[in-house]
Amino acid sequence: MVRRVNRLRAKGCVCGREKMPPVQPIEWNDKLYYSAHAHAKDLNRRRELSHYGRKGENISQRISKTGYDWKVVGENLGEGQRSFNEVFEDWIESPSHCKMLMNRKVEDMAVARVGKYWVQHFGKQFN
Repeated sequence: MVRRVNRLRAKGCVCGREKMPPVQPIEWNDKLYYSAHAHAKDLNRRRELSHYGRKGENISQRISKTGYDWKVVGENLGEGQRSFNEVFEDWIESPSHCKMLMNRKVEDMAVARVGKYWVQHFGKQFN
């Protein structure tokens, strides 16, 4: 998954009508995986696609619970895709999701799937 995202980031792309130049590669982060997996489980349990947790928590609150000392965070969601390639293609076709994939401010990512729900978390930590 990281290789696929980094291939896109290395060549650049067009998100909607906006040309996105190449950006640096990103790395897998386990803390982001824990937050993405927890949110995917919550979405599956509730059977609804939402950027908010069942108690109203936003992405920054959910990622902070993992101990990820974030400076920047972002999230892509998907529902119903059968593979990472399928959800990735859907994200590329959506200007806002595509821009998140190409965001030069992020350095880390993780992806989790529970049932039919996909959660991709991005971040950059304070160093």
